[in-house]
Amino acid sequence: MENASVQSTADQIAKYLTEGDRLDAAACLDIEINGLKLVLDPAEADLPTDRQKLVLRYWQALPKVRDIPNQVKVEPEALLPALGYLMLVDVIEQPSGFRYSLYGSKIASIAGFDMTGKTVRDIATVNAIQLFFAACYRAVIILRRPLFTVHEAPPSITVSHWNRLILPLGRKGEIERFLVCNVPLHNGVVAV
Repeated sequence: MENASVQSTADQIAKYLTEGDRLDAAACLDIEINGLKLVLDPAEADLPTDRQKLVLRYWQALPKVRDIPNQVKVEPEALLPALGYLMLVDVIEQPSGFRYSLYGSKIASIAGFDMTGKTVRDIATVNAIQLFFAACYRAVIILRRPLFTVHEAPPSITVSHWNRLILPLGRKGEIERFLVCNVPLHNGVVAV
């Protein structure tokens, strides 16, 4: 996963979200991910779970500077129903670009691995998924807006889809971290 590929794919995602015809995200982005859906600035109605709706409302209520919440810490007590599905992803100045400072226990249980302290590059999956995750985070930096994604899970995982809500956090309007609520669904039902 090269930085140029991440940036190029992030640019394609940003263009698709702001100018695209919204017909087939995977084809528009030329990326091999099944069941791909992207929603910029998702509303509660776009989110399939109450956990994600709670996290979105929490994020929307945070004080902002230049449209970005002016904090990098979250209040766990305000997010209790969603805790096992939360990730905190730090923006880092390394080739891999993004490090998981928190990887929810429910996500780790379903995925079969814990990414806490590791980078997107370290995810035990195909390069297209690594590239897609990093490019989505980079696209949120470019657009400075929340993003909701859905994609099919690999056959080795016991869920049908991952539903990821990506919300930027930072200081003084600069994005430093993402609050992510990643809920696995199996045929429309929360898997854990």
